[in-house]
Amino acid sequence: MQAADILIYKAGQVPVGEDQVAHVELAREVARRFNYLYGREPGFEDKAEAAAKKMGKKNNKLYHDLRRQYQEQGTIAALEKARALLEAQQNVTIGDRERLFGYLEGGGRVIFPEPNALLTPASKMPGLDGQKMSKSYGNTISLRENPAAVEEKIKTMPTDPARVRRKDPGNPDKCPVWGLHEVYSDEQQKKWVQEGCRSASIGCLDCKQPVIDAILKEQAPIRERAKEYQQDLDTVKGIINAGCDAARDVARETLDEVREAMGMNYR
Repeated sequence: MQAADILIYKAGQVPVGEDQVAHVELAREVARRFNYLYGREPGFEDKAEAAAKKMGKKNNKLYHDLRRQYQEQGTIAALEKARALLEAQQNVTIGDRERLFGYLEGGGRVIFPEPNALLTPASKMPGLDGQKMSKSYGNTISLRENPAAVEEKIKTMPTDPARVRRKDPGNPDKCPVWGLHEVYSDEQQKKWVQEGCRSASIGCLDCKQPVIDAILKEQAPIRERAKEYQQDLDTVKGIINAGCDAARDVARETLDEVREAMGMNYR
């Protein structure tokens, strides 16, 4: 599952597709359970109060006022304001900020923040056969695919089986091509497809052409940018190594914190 990959970097917003939301929710549950079991470190309240003072007299008072409103009256607006206040603080450490988040909500130190799924408007890309796009289904278009191959794939996509002949009216809702129009076409283009297909005033190839044009336009800068890196593999390796080093540092810090919270800091 993806929980370890998400939590070890303390991700707050996780960009996923619609079918991956359940993985993020599982990570949220793991974070919530771990915080509940191991977040109450010795002297937690004293450490949280000391951390609050680091924000300055004005922010410290505001934090406690909002905390009291939330805990005594259940005011969600107060909780959101307090969270925003903590996010904006530059003079407290990550550990202190997590203590203050936990103290705010009446729990313990937030060792793992609960991640949220970050979805785009097109959170599930349809494949060439109407199913979700997946390599295992063999219904994909790759980001740097040859333009001729892209055009051929879309032109040979299945359409509404009711449209046997050009003059037969169709139903876009039963056609896989419509799923791509929903991703790539504007409202005017969608209206043209709906009306043209249902009245048989346009053919299936007519309907597919705007999708071909939109995909090729989207891919063009990707292919062009990729050429730069294809010609300089040393730079690519350097980027990968630098990213691995940065990720390794964050992961090591998280694991040290987890071991300390669990009383396993035996090294």
